[in-house]
Amino acid sequence: MSGHTTSLLTGLAELLAAHGHGVWRPGGAYNAGEVGITVARKPDTPDDLIALTPYDVDSTSGTEDIVQGVQFWFRSGPDPRVVLDREDAVFELLHMREHFALGGVHVNLAWRNSLATPAADPRGRQELPANYYLRTVRSAPHLIA
Repeated sequence: MSGHTTSLLTGLAELLAAHGHGVWRPGGAYNAGEVGITVARKPDTPDDLIALTPYDVDSTSGTEDIVQGVQFWFRSGPDPRVVLDREDAVFELLHMREHFALGGVHVNLAWRNSLATPAADPRGRQELPANYYLRTVRSAPHLIA
């Protein structure tokens, strides 16, 4: 049985893959020319990558209503338009999307909170981070339902 965060990120990776934004393989082996989707890691290959990294935004209310941050980290070749276009496609898929499930976790609302500027890594590949917030319900024994 997967935990809340793992279920949410796996569901997000599956959603991206289902809409043609990349290839999701939990084992992480990708072929040349594929856009790999990973969770919580940024391997050196493939060159084209979408890495999903979770971070806490707001879980302090004492209730089951939380905001989960997910950084989308896009990487591609030397042309910055590729990562910008890839992020635009994710924006169209997620920004202000309401009441949907990711890996069995109900998401009340998803939105992009911030977008950085593309920059080259030491190998000349363009990178672009974007931060999305997902308002979900997460139960735990000491929270008020």
